[in-house]
Amino acid sequence: MKNLNWIIILVILTGCSRGIELRPISLAPLFNDSNSKIWIVDEVNSGNKNFAPKINVEKDVVIFYKNGKCVFQPMKTIGDIEGKRGEYSLYSDEKSISLFFANERWEFKIDVQSQDKIVLTPTEKSDIKYQLVIIPFPEI
Repeated sequence: MKNLNWIIILVILTGCSRGIELRPISLAPLFNDSNSKIWIVDEVNSGNKNFAPKINVEKDVVIFYKNGKCVFQPMKTIGDIEGKRGEYSLYSDEKSISLFFANERWEFKIDVQSQDKIVLTPTEKSDIKYQLVIIPFPEI
């Protein structure tokens, strides 16, 4: 009798999951909050060395827009000069992102550490060879 109960439970659970297709979670809202989002480049790593400035005001930012556009520029120049403008393509299935600027293509593998920290590791095809750690622009 005990075995029969287990078999019935197993059949029910197996039947519930059959035919359901799981879709990967889109990373787009994480990068642009369905509008635009500013990320601070908190670390610029090569090997074991971090080349990013220690003071936030001296760091670079990346702005991701919902329409696939992006801007890369020093934080202290926002509003004063135009940053490096480009476009990006996000591939949630592969957990990768490509940023396209005038004569450059930055390709990264995405490691989401938390909603407040993303590690972007360059691929072999990338024109940039540094690992970038980005964090959301802090609430003022």
